[in-house]
Formats: sequence, C-alpha cells, structure tokens
Amino acid sequence: MNLKALLSQLAPWRAVMPTRLRENNMQAFALTCCVVSAALWICVGYGARAQALAAGFMASVLMLAVLAVCLGLRLRTCIQAVLCLALGDLAYAAWATGGIYSPFLAWLTVLPVVAFHLLGRQQGCVWAGLVAVFVAGAAYATAHQGLDPSFVLDATFAPLAFVTHWVVPLTLMLGPLFYDQLYKRSVWTSKERTQALELKKQELLRASEIRENFIATVSHELRTPMNAILGFNAMLLSRVQDREQAVKILNHTRQSADHLLTVINDVLDYTQLQAGQLSVHKDTFALRDTVNSAFGLFHVRVQSMRITYDCIIDPDVPVWVYSDRHRLMQVLVNLLGNAIKFTHQGHVTLRVRAHDNGVRFLVEDSGIGIAREQRARMFQRFSQADDSIQTRYGGNGLGLSISQRLVNALGGEIDFESEPGRGAVFWFDLPLREVVAPHLAPVQVGALHASADRALRFLVVDDHPMNRLLMRQILQNTWQHCVLVEAENGIKALQALKTQAFDVVLMDMVMPEMDGIEATHNLRMAMPAPACHTPVLGLTANVNPQDLARFQAAGVNTVLLKPFDQDRLCQQVEVLLGLRVSD
Repeated sequence: MNLKALLSQLAPWRAVMPTRLRENNMQAFALTCCVVSAALWICVGYGARAQALAAGFMASVLMLAVLAVCLGLRLRTCIQAVLCLALGDLAYAAWATGGIYSPFLAWLTVLPVVAFHLLGRQQGCVWAGLVAVFVAGAAYATAHQGLDPSFVLDATFAPLAFVTHWVVPLTLMLGPLFYDQLYKRSVWTSKERTQALELKKQELLRASEIRENFIATVSHELRTPMNAILGFNAMLLSRVQDREQAVKILNHTRQSADHLLTVINDVLDYTQLQAGQLSVHKDTFALRDTVNSAFGLFHVRVQSMRITYDCIIDPDVPVWVYSDRHRLMQVLVNLLGNAIKFTHQGHVTLRVRAHDNGVRFLVEDSGIGIAREQRARMFQRFSQADDSIQTRYGGNGLGLSISQRLVNALGGEIDFESEPGRGAVFWFDLPLREVVAPHLAPVQVGALHASADRALRFLVVDDHPMNRLLMRQILQNTWQHCVLVEAENGIKALQALKTQAFDVVLMDMVMPEMDGIEATHNLRMAMPAPACHTPVLGLTANVNPQDLARFQAAGVNTVLLKPFDQDRLCQQVEVLLGLRVSD
C-alpha cells in the first residue's frame, strides 16, 4: 500500500483526532507509544511485583507523553524525556529481574533505534553508547551480586520473556516503517510544493511577458505620434526663423516633446534591461562628433537660463573609437539633462579626457548637490535623492539607473562626487581606445540637389495618416517633382507594387492586416524582377531588438527609427536611390 492510499484510509479518523495528532509525524509517535504501552500492560499481568511496577510505570509514561504532545509539548523534547525515563525504568527492572539475564534488557535495542529515526543520527549514536555502558554496568552488577536479593528465576518469567521478545522486534520494525512513510510523505509534499512553485513561476513569467508586451505596445503607440509632432515642429521651425516669438514657442514645444520622448525611452529601456533583452551594438564612430551632438541637444534650453554651458575635450582623446554610439550618447544626454535641471545658476560643463582605462567623461555642475546619506539611493530605479525632488523638479527616477546599467554593459563604471549646495560631478569611464578610421566614401556636396529635379516615384506605407502626411511633406520639399503613392497596410502596398514601379518604398513595420515585415518578405520572395529589387527603407517606432532583426531579415535595405531626423531620412533615401541607379 502506498502512502497516498494509507493516508486516504486514515482520513475519517483524522476528523476526530486532536489537532496535533493530525500531523503524520505525530501519528507515528502516538501509534508507536500505544503499541509499546499495550505490550507493557500485558507484562504487568504476567510479571511479579517488581516487573509489574516497572512495566506499569513505563506504560503510563508513554501515555502521558502522547497527552503532552496533544497539549502542545515539542515532540523532540517529549521523545528525549521518554527515552531518559525508559532508561531509568529499565535499570530498575534489570536490577530486580536478573541483571544481564533480565528479559527487560531486550528493550534496550529500541532506545537507540527510536533516537536514530526520530532525533537524528547524532542522537542515535549517543544513545547507542549509553546502552552499551548500561549493558556493561548490568553485567558488572550481575557478576558481583549487586541485584535484588529477592529475585528468583522460575516459570513465571516464560510469558514475560515471550511477550518481550515478540514486541521488541515489532517495535523495531514499526520505527523504520513510519520513518520511511514520513520520508515518502515529505517527498510527496515537496513535489506538491515544487509543482505549486512551478505553476507560480509560469504565472509570473506570463505576467512579466504581458507587462513587457504592454509597455512595448504603449511605448510604440506613444513614439508613433511623437514622430509626427517632432517632424512637423521641425518643419515649422525652419519656416519661421524670422519670427522670434514663433521660434520661441516652437522651441518650447520641441523641448517638451523631447522630454516626453526621453521618459518613453527610459521606461522601455528599463523594461528591456530587466528582461535581459537590451543589447549593445558596437561600431566605429568619431568620438568628438558624438560628444558634441549630445552636448548640442541642450543649447536651446540653456539659452534662456543663467548658466554657463561648456564642453571641453582634451586633445589626447581618441578620434575614432569602437563602441555603441547610441548608448554612449544616451548616457551623456541623461547626465547633462540632470545637471541642467538641478542647476539654476553657475555652470554646467562636460569634460572628456584620456584615462588609464580608456576615456573618462565628467559632467560638472554648480547645482543643488546631493547629501551624503542619499548617495546609496542615486542609482536605484524610481529613486531620487530626496522625496521632494520629484515634486519640485519632475523626472521619473530611471535615468541614472539606466545609465549605470548601460555603462556597465559597455564595460565601464560610473560614480559621482557631490556636496549639498555645491554641485555635483558625475563621471564614467569607458574602455575606449584609438582605432583605425573606417573607409568612408567621399561625400558629394549637393547630392540631394542632384536628384531634386528627377521625377522620382515613392511608395509610402504607413497606417497613420499623420505620418503619411509628414512623409509627403518631407519628400516633396526635397524632391519637388516626385510622385507619391500611399498605402495604409502591407496588402495595399503589394497591390501597388504589382501595377507600378517605384524608386524607393518607405515601409512602416507595425500595421494592421499585413505588417511591414510580411510585406517586405513577400516583395522579396514572391514578386518578379525588377519589382523584387526595389529598395525598401524600413521605418518603425518599435525598438525591440528581436523585431528589428526580423525586419532586417525580411529584406529591408536599412531601418530608421521613429521619431527620425528629416535630414537623416533624406540622406538614407538618397543612398537607396543610388542603389536603384546601380541596378
């Protein structure tokens, strides 16, 4: 009979048991005590006065032990007390019934077995030693006549010896049997808990996946309209340069949009960092240009502030380096943005200098500073130096946490020094070394103007009308004689490609009915030449690395992330037009 079946048969009895005895180890202890007690009461009926007294005393002790357990006494304490009393009772019984020849000594084999199985191996060894000493003492007492002088060995001992030698092996069998069942019960319980934990793990993984998909979807839906907001803002800004008030308003709009985009990117980046999906993509780039680009993003903001804004790059800093330009710029923007936000007057300075381990970047400010006791919280997620900081200055508390992880991913370290009221210096080191400049094709000045008079045909595929309108404005401003065809999903794009020839296709990734990945794959694999060779510029607000890799694998020539820079878009289109001409 297996343990589960045995427990099911005991189920009706459990309802009437005391609460403590409903536990399986308690049931094993109580049942063993009851069996041994019953055997001892039999000995009471057959033994002489001394034997009956010893057997009755031990039987009573066992029943009292069961009662004590039911009342809440620790099982381990109760077992130790019973073993000690049993040893004393056996000493008296052996003294009164023949010493080393006493049948009661058979019970000595029970003591170390019970201790071994219920108290542990160490206790079992201790009790085995005590039993050995006790047997040696009984032998010595027998040899020197140190026994009860009234003891007479006769036929009355036969029933007592029979019961003793029959019950003792039964008790020794019950101990390992219950121990084995307790072990099986423990294994069964462990398996149930493991299964429950596994189910909980799967639930948490599903919840995490749902959360990540939700954040990715929300971030994509937010970045998509941001493309139109920033795009039209830049377009308007280029047309009202002679109107100071309009420029000021548009600059404020641009700053607000940039701040919102930073929050969106921070949330998305942190989610990807938590999921282990945010990776770095290293390439060779000009370090000074990247630093100046990050520094220049805040020029408009600091023009209306009473601070000195400087960038100092030492001459011994490497010109060309191999790292992730995007992530480096992201860290610099985070640190510069924080410095400017917390500095009302004085200076904000970006310094770049050569260091023993590569290059050190320092962002110094004369702002509010950071208290020493708040130092440990600075790089924690959703944390700022003071709880009032968020109320007074805004922010989501993710910038520094993400910056630390990005710096670590790039193989560097980040830290800061600060005193309250005296500003702060945030610095990070990256293992950047001078590398050979990449081979760059010579830039043809006025390349865009060279193709401006051509009657180019563009297919713009995007499910958002505002994004299609923005693309139309950008393309028509650069190529005034171009012909544009619009499609709101991949199905309509393929239909247009079957009936018309295009110079470049501008393909969005996420669309209803058929997305850009599937549409591009069908274009490359199912369309006949020359349509299948049409250059495709992928456009997407989705920054998930796996989705971008799928987009690339589908056959797009290059991918541009939304919101994109208009000049960058036109340059990419011009490159694809060159591919079309070479074909």
